Amino acid sequence: MQRTKLMSSALALAIAALAGCSNDPTVTSTQNGGGVTTSTVTFLQLDRVGRPGVKELYLAYAKHDAFNRAAPTTDVAQIAPQIDAFVSGTGGRSGAISAYAQALLAPDALIGDLSDTSTRASYLGFETSGQIANDCMGAAATTFGGRALTDDVVNAMLGISFGTLATATTLTNPTPNVPTAVAPDDGNEKDGRAGRPQLTNQFASCANKGLTLQQFPYLGAPL
Repeated sequence: MQRTKLMSSALALAIAALAGCSNDPTVTSTQNGGGVTTSTVTFLQLDRVGRPGVKELYLAYAKHDAFNRAAPTTDVAQIAPQIDAFVSGTGGRSGAISAYAQALLAPDALIGDLSDTSTRASYLGFETSGQIANDCMGAAATTFGGRALTDDVVNAMLGISFGTLATATTLTNPTPNVPTAVAPDDGNEKDGRAGRPQLTNQFASCANKGLTLQQFPYLGAPL
């Protein structure tokens, strides 16, 4: 059985009546002589980060706060319909392409296959068996998943909705973890062809990002 790990980060704020706090549920106050402890601290989730662009591209701004506070376990029910509305409505794509995007992107969590021996991460590599190559340095995709620093994740997300990524790849590990066939081409890509707008490329190369891959922190000086 493949061992997978869902990687989703959440920003939490501790709300307590006491002055001192930590990420430990036991809080000690130094007020009034100290010595007061409690384990009734309430942590409130204010934000979370999973796959880049899911919230910004597919969800209406008015729904961002609710999404930030929700658990990824609710994503299939909560955000899949919003992905459908964007891909089918705004994007004008077919139902099959919308279904592909929903199966690929909900729940919104980066997935890494810890049993994979690939030497680098690759955005959406686990979900598509390395069929989506989006490294800005031209590196081949891997099947590990996660996200590499040089992955052009914005182009990948745009390509799913407006380009041909949904019609050229097969999901091998989508929700609910069953194979999904390639979506038929609907001819409605917005990739610059036939006088259509170019919405699949943000035109930001590795050089534009100031990447230097020789030493930590692997980022060049600000541009």
